[in-house]
This record gives sequence, structure tokens and C-alpha cells, in this order.
Amino acid sequence: MQPSQLFVGFLLLVLSASPVQGEPIPAKDVSPRAAPLVDFNAARGDDPKKLGTLNLEKAKGDKPKETTKDLYIKLDKDWKGTPAAHFHHIKGDRRAEYHALHGKTKSGTTYFITYKFALEELPTGLIIFQWKEYGSNNDQDMGANIPLTLEIRKNQLVFTHTFKWKESRKVQWTQDIKTRTEYKVGMEILAKADGGHAKLWLNGRPITFDTTKSTTLTGNMFPNQADPKFGIYGGQDVQVDSYVYQIQIGTSKNDVDQSYFGN
Repeated sequence: MQPSQLFVGFLLLVLSASPVQGEPIPAKDVSPRAAPLVDFNAARGDDPKKLGTLNLEKAKGDKPKETTKDLYIKLDKDWKGTPAAHFHHIKGDRRAEYHALHGKTKSGTTYFITYKFALEELPTGLIIFQWKEYGSNNDQDMGANIPLTLEIRKNQLVFTHTFKWKESRKVQWTQDIKTRTEYKVGMEILAKADGGHAKLWLNGRPITFDTTKSTTLTGNMFPNQADPKFGIYGGQDVQVDSYVYQIQIGTSKNDVDQSYFGN
């Protein structure tokens, strides 16, 4: 075979292996990022109303519809001058919360939650996050009133799980915390009554539950209609101030800030 024939054969081989001009080159399978279901960022100047339905309570059962100088949630600045949603109640008051995804959570869906906050006070009994049941928390259906919480006990951040109606909240994990310190919490909650689970990250690191000795807590996470709530509930013995910098909720980890999950 002549050298010219060898060159022509080589050229045809190269051309046949190259993509045809105008045809797209197949890309890797990348899941598109969806908009979060809830997306609050104080640094953008977001109104805390983006978080959902306002829940205020002075004495038990006294639930004003509007904020006051003693009981409020508003866009403000923390002690350093950093923009934050300021959750505040005076001594004797019970609640300043936002109820997110009011009645919109669905069984079988996995929710990814990011929550960045700092506290001025650490009263025992203060709940800063509730995964609150609204459908079967009664004597007949026997669903847990609050399946999951983040709360304060003896200067520790505590994660609890309640299994059924009128059962006390069982501590699953604890961590010493300080006032005027920012914490980033990531949560994954599979909203199922049978085979549900929860996972937790603190400052980007996965936590191991004291009860399961693993990073997964399984159980009934959705008795009937459990929704997320953020803010301050309890701690009536003192004035309470919580600063919240960011909250997101998505149905994929890709929907929310990856740094909360160590990515």
C-alpha cells in the first residue's frame, strides 16, 4: 500500500470517530436544581413572612394576631450588626414561631432543611424547631404531638423524637452550645409513618445519634400531617432572643445550600 493510501485511510478513521458537526455531545446525567419550597436569607433582606404562617402566644391560649413590642419576629440585626430575623418574647410569653409549609407536607417525601441561628439565652425547655403533627395527635389516632424537635436543655442543643401520643420526648443526641454563637443545622426527614427516618448535620458534619449509634434515626416521622416550625417556643421564665440567618426547605439536597451537609 502506497503512503498516500495509508494517509487517506487514517484520515477517514479519524473523521468517523469524531462527532458529527451540529450534533450535541451527550452530557453526564445531572439532576437539575429546583427552587426551594422555603427560601429565607436575611442577608438578602428577605422578610421573615416568607417562612410561612405567624404563630404568637403570650400566656397559654392567648394568641395575638399581630406582633407587639414585647412579642415579635422581624428583620433586624444581631449583636454584631449582621442581618437576621429576630425572634423575641419577654418573660412570661410562650411562643414566637413561623409555621412553614402549612398543611403542604406529604407522606413519602424526603425534606432537606437548612437552619442557621444564634441564641442570646439558653433556657431549658426552649424549642427552636418543631416537626409538629396536626392530624393524628389525639387519643383516638395516637400520633405523636411533636415527632421531632431541636430544643435547649441544660445549655445543650438536644434532638428529640416522640414515638406516640402522650409519650415524652426521647433525647436522641446532645451537644454543648453557647450564647451568641452561630450554628448551622442540616436535617433530612423522610416523612413516613412506617419506615420514616431523620438525619442531622451540625456545622456541616453528620452527627451520630446516641440511641442508634448511627447517622440514621428510624421511626414514625409522619403520623398524619407533620409540618416544620421555626422560632422560639417555651422558655417562659426569661426573655428570649433568637437570631435566624437562613432557612431553606427542599425535596432534594441539591435544592438547598450544600454547605450544611458538608458538600
